Amino acid sequence: MSENPGGTPPRDDDPSVPPPPPAFGQPSGDVPPPPPAEGSAPPPYGTPGAQPGAYPPPPHGAPGGQPGYPPPASPYGQPAGQPGYPPPASPYGQPGGQQPYGQPYAPAPGQVDIGAGFSWAFTKFGQNWAAFVLGGLAWFAVILVVGFIGLGLVGGVAAVTSNADGVAGAAAGLGASIGIAIFIALMVLLLVLFSAAFIKAGLKVAGGQPISVGDLFDTSHARSLLLLALILGGVGLLASFIPIIGQLAFVVVGFFVFYAVVAIVDRNEGPIDAIRTSVALQTRDLGTGILVYLLVAVVSWIGTAVCGIGVLVSLPVGALLTVYAYRRLTNGQIAA
Repeated sequence: MSENPGGTPPRDDDPSVPPPPPAFGQPSGDVPPPPPAEGSAPPPYGTPGAQPGAYPPPPHGAPGGQPGYPPPASPYGQPAGQPGYPPPASPYGQPGGQQPYGQPYAPAPGQVDIGAGFSWAFTKFGQNWAAFVLGGLAWFAVILVVGFIGLGLVGGVAAVTSNADGVAGAAAGLGASIGIAIFIALMVLLLVLFSAAFIKAGLKVAGGQPISVGDLFDTSHARSLLLLALILGGVGLLASFIPIIGQLAFVVVGFFVFYAVVAIVDRNEGPIDAIRTSVALQTRDLGTGILVYLLVAVVSWIGTAVCGIGVLVSLPVGALLTVYAYRRLTNGQIAA
């Protein structure tokens, strides 16, 4: 390049003077590139025609689709649209199995919380104790009268047959056996109706309805309850002829028909269908079913041991606990 002393600046068309460097992001030359057409994607960064200060486009398949901005955050730590495992399922509808703060604990549908059920049964008995106690006293009076009459008849027949010989003695003995069987069946019927009375009242309590003494003498479903009592009475009679094993077998039968009375009253089922329903509920969760069955039996035994007066508390509490467990297993209503 030649020296230019003096004050005369070089001419633009002088080939000896290099052109000025292009601006950042602009191609060399005097004419800037035309802007991209409306609706067309911007050219990749670093290619001719790129706009100054433009962000590079996201790579293929990147989330968000907007250049220059990071993808939206995901609540589970994964970018939106990226493959990943879903969070663990929660029974309460919250991510990660967390229960909402301030919500009372409740077992999952179909599960029985024995502690909660026992507390619920005692609370509901305390709220309706007058109807339960007065109704229980009336039932005790009926059962005692029938029991004394039945025992008197059985004792009289036994006294007559003890002095008879031959054919007359055999006939008297057969008649006494039939009388005893009838008496047992009648007592079983009364006990089934007695337990059904508390179950009916317990179902009303679980439905949030008030009860009275008359509710414990509701005669609805009497036919199905009578048939169930005859079935259980026949099984009990057969079991009585087998020492020890027969009694144990009858206890097992009582476990599997534990919810039969509730199914008759609540679903208006026949005795056979009610037995099937009870067996299905007991075998669904065998461990919990055994605990509920034993707890009701222990509560009843404690009530009987306290001079018999405790039965007026233990039987209603046992019936309410049975209703609670049944409603939990069937996802039914349980009033708070």
